[in-house]
Amino acid sequence: MSDINFYHPEERPWPNPRLDYASIIGHTTADSVRLWLRVDRPGDYWLVVASNPIPTHGTPEITASDEQSYSFLLSTDAGETQEIPTERIYPLEFDSGYDITKVVELEGLQPDSRYYYCLLQTNSENPWILGHEDKLSVQTFPEHTNEFNFGLYSCHMPYDGRKLVNMEMWDLFYQELSDVQARFIIGAGDQMYVDGNLQLNVWSWLRQVKDQMPNRYDMISWYRDLFRGYWGVLPVRRVLRSFPCYMIWDDHEIMDGWGSFTEKELVAQVDATLNEEEREYHLVLTQEMFQAAKQVYYEYEHSHNPPTDDTIEQFDYEFNCGCSAFYVLDMRGHRDFNRDSLRILGEQQWERLTHWISRQYQGDSRVLFIVSPTPVVHLNSFIINQFDIPYMVVTDDMRDNWEHEAHWEERNKLLGTVFQFSQETQRPVIFLSGDVHLGAAFKVSHPDFPAARVFQLTSSPIIHATINKFARRILEMLVKESGNLGTLPGNVPYQFQNLYLCRRNNFGIVRVKETDEGELSIKYDLFGATGRGDGTIEKKQIDLNQIP
Repeated sequence: MSDINFYHPEERPWPNPRLDYASIIGHTTADSVRLWLRVDRPGDYWLVVASNPIPTHGTPEITASDEQSYSFLLSTDAGETQEIPTERIYPLEFDSGYDITKVVELEGLQPDSRYYYCLLQTNSENPWILGHEDKLSVQTFPEHTNEFNFGLYSCHMPYDGRKLVNMEMWDLFYQELSDVQARFIIGAGDQMYVDGNLQLNVWSWLRQVKDQMPNRYDMISWYRDLFRGYWGVLPVRRVLRSFPCYMIWDDHEIMDGWGSFTEKELVAQVDATLNEEEREYHLVLTQEMFQAAKQVYYEYEHSHNPPTDDTIEQFDYEFNCGCSAFYVLDMRGHRDFNRDSLRILGEQQWERLTHWISRQYQGDSRVLFIVSPTPVVHLNSFIINQFDIPYMVVTDDMRDNWEHEAHWEERNKLLGTVFQFSQETQRPVIFLSGDVHLGAAFKVSHPDFPAARVFQLTSSPIIHATINKFARRILEMLVKESGNLGTLPGNVPYQFQNLYLCRRNNFGIVRVKETDEGELSIKYDLFGATGRGDGTIEKKQIDLNQIP
């Protein structure tokens, strides 16, 4: 049997270093932080957390007075040993499960405080693992704040063939986040692409090796390798280790259009001949790939989000910051185009979402943000529904959209619940999205809810190396300046107003502020590449308070 590993250092090398040792700041509160760590070999390690920067010039040692009390010592070349003050020291055992990753819960921290950390392996010849080359730190949220900023991005696909391009967008994202002291960032889907191009396409690889009967463990290794490649570049690593990251997957962490195919169309992704004798085997392969993608998504993305119920495979979640409440929708884990209703969210997620919204009536959050990886308003309804032709290359893209007629009933339930809340409470609701390879801002309205304030903010893509200028122009032309969303006969349609479009690589920063007079200000800064190739960006600010 030939080698079926996706990664091969000579035949299929990555053009950038693969992720080995790394950290990601996850869900953060006023007194806790979830810290994701990865090492490149199993073993015993130490995580040291301190209130001040940790000195790293010397040989570290951890001593234990008992099982719960540890000291951090640093020996210099001159033979001097110094005990370094620490807040906490965690003994960690990494094994081969979860791709040698681990999430550590840092608890009992002080609000709005910065803590420094380093990772050590004291029984190794090179004991410094993380935190010695760059000072690494986390910062808790304040208990109360009247102003905060956060970043929004999606669609990280920087490979043109095996060539890495446009990475300056991540450098610029880091700089803008730092300049505004962003509290966190939201990755609204497609944090990597399993099928971005032929050279790095896990489904093409499956078609090549399917006769060798790969199992789920083989597939898990393929998905892990893709994450290690896409996230191995330094600018990405720097952002993820510098700001709390809230993530949700979309189709490209699984398969382009996952959940938007009929069973026969899904089998065609593995076998274009649609051989009936092998149909069941090919269908099993697609489901095994989904289970593999799900496990690796949990390992690399969801594990550092707020905890959810693993027993029901829940990936949707909620969190709060300042005067704002956030709900992040999972639009892939339970999506099924063949279901009769709630094809995108499923019944259980719908119940969790509506329960969260009902709680907000009595809550003190002044604005609700709902992360919907695919926007509730984007492409022209006519185009989406006319181009849903089975087996066409864009079929899944049409069905992915909320604006597809198969989703109108579910979308209307979502918007009806949101508009009712905004109308009754006089609080805005803002959808945050990615997916569509255009940055955008829309206002959504309905004549039955004249006082409701509902907006759609989109950032996509931060990088997409293979979309040319012509394709971007076509996408832009398919978005109308204003109009009605599609709906069922007899319904009064929802209306939209296009506030701004950006057709190049982009990222966003949302600014939320309560003024001294008690007014709520929300501004969306959308940063887009200029297209001049000189590494500069243009900023467009949309002040939602100024939209009539």
